[in-house]
Amino acid sequence: MTMRLVWSILYESMDAKARKALETIRDSVAAKRYTVSQHFTQRMDERAFFWADVLAVLDRPGKVRDDGRDKWGRPKWKISGNTPDGVALEMVCAIETDERGRSTVFITLY
Repeated sequence: MTMRLVWSILYESMDAKARKALETIRDSVAAKRYTVSQHFTQRMDERAFFWADVLAVLDRPGKVRDDGRDKWGRPKWKISGNTPDGVALEMVCAIETDERGRSTVFITLY
């Protein structure tokens, strides 16, 4: 089974809310409408992850799960997958909506 087919099966198995959240997060990153918290940056440094690892997981996540709302009432999502080196990575993101549209806040990763 090719990786493209595996990804297609995983993507199709996500519920509509998870697919929409993933698309919103990807669109935010592509439009450079995102914020990376200091905690997220610290965790990247501690675990020797690079931004390319984050992008790889966003490109082909293993799971996208609703994680309720953060303390400001924003929808929060957990996205997990493997880096190109095969290391498991999970991140927590919140989707912010303001007068300019949607953006993503990268909260933490592990």
